[in-house]
Amino acid sequence: MKKFLSFFMILLFGVLTSACVNTFAVHELNQIAIDYMQKGDIQSAISRFESSIDLDDSIYESRYNLAVAYVQIGECEKAQKHIEAASKLAKDEPAVYYTLGVVNNCLADRIYEKKLPNGEIETIEYKDLTQNYTMAKQYIEYLKKANDSFNQYVNLVPNAEDSKDVLNVISKNNELIANKQSEIQ
Repeated sequence: MKKFLSFFMILLFGVLTSACVNTFAVHELNQIAIDYMQKGDIQSAISRFESSIDLDDSIYESRYNLAVAYVQIGECEKAQKHIEAASKLAKDEPAVYYTLGVVNNCLADRIYEKKLPNGEIETIEYKDLTQNYTMAKQYIEYLKKANDSFNQYVNLVPNAEDSKDVLNVISKNNELIANKQSEIQ
């Protein structure tokens, strides 16, 4: 029995030590990645955030920061995956909801806008009625999701400095939704 208890304690110590090392390594990688972001090296930051997620995917900051990095380079689809995962890990974190709103707005914009290699934006028009209807419905859905996230943000931090700006975005999105709904009816 003594041997079993000793073995169990050694095993428990190993698991706890390993978990602490991983947590420390994840936070270290996140800090390095944040430093890269502040220097404008977004690709290096993304690489570090991805490494921290590989070590421990249960830390919301890694997913949140990776989503922010993807938004900065216009990769909204990749950002969506990570910000949705972050929102499941941190249900009461206002910044996650704000970023989720930004990502859904970005995804909505992508339905009707295409960024050209020279940086200019080209409007996308769907000539096929079925495709136009499908894309309009998706656009509306993204804007509604954005508003839900922005509302959650405002509810969590009603006195935030940017609350008025966020409420203006919600209002603008509601106008866009109404306009698009009238177009497809």
